[in-house]
Amino acid sequence: MVDKIRLPIYESLASSKKRMNGSFHALPIQNVGNIKNVILEEGFLSAFEKIKHLELSITGPFFDSLSDPSRVIDESSNIISDIYGSDLSLFVTCGSTIANNIVIEALCKSDDKVICQKGVHQSIHFTLKSSNIDVNFVEDILCNNESSIYRGNAEKILDELKNSEELNNPYKTLIINSQSYDGVCFDLSRFLDQVCQIATRLENIIIDEAWGAWSAFDPYMKEKSGIYNSKRLSQKYDKNFIVVHSIHKSLFSFRQASLINVYGSDHCLDKMISSHYRNHTTSPSYPILASTELAVVHAKNYGHQYTERTLFLIDKLKNFVVKNLNHFKVEELEVNSEFFVNDPTKIWITCSSPLLNGEKIREYLFNNQGVYISRYNEKSFLLNFHCGVTDELVDYLSLGLECLEKKIKANTNKMNIREGDVSSSFFILYPPGTPVLTPGQTVCKFDLDKINSSLINNISLLVVEGN
Repeated sequence: MVDKIRLPIYESLASSKKRMNGSFHALPIQNVGNIKNVILEEGFLSAFEKIKHLELSITGPFFDSLSDPSRVIDESSNIISDIYGSDLSLFVTCGSTIANNIVIEALCKSDDKVICQKGVHQSIHFTLKSSNIDVNFVEDILCNNESSIYRGNAEKILDELKNSEELNNPYKTLIINSQSYDGVCFDLSRFLDQVCQIATRLENIIIDEAWGAWSAFDPYMKEKSGIYNSKRLSQKYDKNFIVVHSIHKSLFSFRQASLINVYGSDHCLDKMISSHYRNHTTSPSYPILASTELAVVHAKNYGHQYTERTLFLIDKLKNFVVKNLNHFKVEELEVNSEFFVNDPTKIWITCSSPLLNGEKIREYLFNNQGVYISRYNEKSFLLNFHCGVTDELVDYLSLGLECLEKKIKANTNKMNIREGDVSSSFFILYPPGTPVLTPGQTVCKFDLDKINSSLINNISLLVVEGN
């Protein structure tokens, strides 16, 4: 009987769902019904709810085949192609890892010369390595020491492309990550123009835009996006552009929904279709296909409203931090390059108190407010304001930060000692009731760290004056 058997995956997911109010990571579709202040198409929620019931074991002629589409999948891919202005749009239901593999196998051969930004997804590295392709990896540049945030070295890539052309040994393919998860974006309207003018014999430009499916519909980021610039430059410079999107990260679709948008020659399109057939499963997830279709059409119709709503929520949080918190601040990233801009949907918040670090803040917010955060470091954490972030979720986050602020203030008043001081009191953590410091003891870093790490976890600190 199932109810007498341990089901660890099911039980963990069910428990997490009960606790979670929302996520500042990839867009979680479970809170789509909580979205306020945005007009949803009539029937959108109903259609989305019904998608999960569409997992059928059926192919053509009654439905269609992803590997050789001729009916509804073909029609849908043409609709999406029209939306993106691409020459070809291919569904992928196995995630952007397989999508990247499809693209690289189609366009990169072992005797090709490839230049690649080092800070691309691991799947690109794995595929290039397994194919024994000659790759020049250009190291990224550190642009924020405190948060360990990197950006691509656009200047070095342009120099390498220029030198290879002058030496009559041109690169065939360029691979870049247009939008990092950390919040740094290529300004592709500047960068790709330079690439095309310098590297006249470059044939292929592959853009991993996994986190940027939203940008094609964002009025502020559209002209910097891979989609806009691929469409603009492909015919002008006679080059093949391929943009890979992980749709589920920023649009309302099921997990592992990805798209490959191709702008280029007929020969390029044929190679991409063949590679898609070779690498993609012949048993795709139909709910993922349906959710991709629904998500893209919805984003096209309501992208502007979502952008305005997202910017409003970001301003709301920033104002709250400035007006109400003394130990938290919004971090401003300095990209220091004409070829990069900050992602307006991602913000870093830094804590100045020694009582907290990024890991503890993350744990507290999830355990007490049901707010999930993925990226953090020693003193900071990252918020991704995807279109699934709600006004209520920002309120939960604000409440959590306010509670942490109060804890910091209460416990900082007790911490009137510094490293090297001589304690005049007993500092006792209860439980277990063991003194960390005793009168006459010289305070060391270990003592302070032990006290600091315990205070924020609601362990009482008793300060008893010595005789």
